[in-house]
Amino acid sequence: MTTETPAAPAQDAPPKFKFAPPRGKLKTGMPTDGLWILAGLPKAGKTTLSAGIPGGVLLELERGGADRVEGWIQEIPDLEVFRQAVMAAVEDANVKAIVIDSLDVVSDWLEVDVAEQFGLDSVSERKEGVNGFEVWKELRSRFEKLISLLKASGKLAVLVAHSREPKIDADGRVIVPAGISIPGKLGGYIAAEADAIGHCYKKQVGSVTQYFVSFQGGPLGTWGSRIPELEDKTIMLPRAGQWAAVCAAADAKAPATEPEKAAGKKPKAQTKGGK
Repeated sequence: MTTETPAAPAQDAPPKFKFAPPRGKLKTGMPTDGLWILAGLPKAGKTTLSAGIPGGVLLELERGGADRVEGWIQEIPDLEVFRQAVMAAVEDANVKAIVIDSLDVVSDWLEVDVAEQFGLDSVSERKEGVNGFEVWKELRSRFEKLISLLKASGKLAVLVAHSREPKIDADGRVIVPAGISIPGKLGGYIAAEADAIGHCYKKQVGSVTQYFVSFQGGPLGTWGSRIPELEDKTIMLPRAGQWAAVCAAADAKAPATEPEKAAGKKPKAQTKGGK
């Protein structure tokens, strides 16, 4: 007597791939979610600009950095409180925007935390028995989790960052473009995840110090925006209502075209002298 091997149960065929329908109306104007970076040198107005976002809470990691700035400011003393504050901001329906000031401090805190995890004095230390690639992999993983959380929050997330000056050779060629001062490939990763990177700066205009934010990349920097309404904009910021000025630039309609001349109506003849 022979025993037959039972037939394997039939496997359901995987669902057939279907294309999504063509997109309808595209997004326009000022976004209310996504990831932004505002970068610039110290005292360039980054904190003041970002603190003016309606419904935004500014997580101030640099002690005393926002003591002369109006807005919803939350002082953050260490990494553990920072983690709690970010989760609270994500979960709080009253928070419409999350501002982290600054990304540089987050990087410092995470580097210290990862170094301690591997028994190092710093993430750049080389120690027998410790794989340096694993150290940097862990550091990147921490950043990836933070960026993913912010982008999935459905809120506008703004990272305030110090900028790095471009490196130019003797012939005037850009060796390293200007960017955010986060070391190695991490800076490139964070910049690539951002929907908009604004360069904040100030300059003397007559007797007045005027503040600006530019989304134009230019030959020296990595600033820019995937938001078409902002990608070619450099915005002069007023003393009050700075974020409103950015919104106005993003929401601006195309300028009205010159009205057509009435049919059959001759243009006025110019008087002598062209007036």
